Amino acid sequence: MSWGKAEKKAGRYLKELDTDDVRDQLDAMRAYLKDLTSSFGKVANRQWGRARGQAVDRAEEAEDLMKDHLAASLVVALGVGVLVGYLIRRGSE
Repeated sequence: MSWGKAEKKAGRYLKELDTDDVRDQLDAMRAYLKDLTSSFGKVANRQWGRARGQAVDRAEEAEDLMKDHLAASLVVALGVGVLVGYLIRRGSE
């Protein structure tokens, strides 16, 4: 196809194209995407707040349990420390 024929076809297509209609469609798409991202952000923030609250609650529960069972917590920490030290020493040999 020659350049002249392609130019005529493109010109005919552009004449048939209503730029106001395209602009309105783009504006509608922009508004839809804005609403979509806004609602996604609200849901994400809500879920993040809920997850953060649960993590804080679990951490407080663990802290309370460690305070209530201080001797057992110290024995477990000592055991884990000895085990990690053994594994590190064994790995470096």
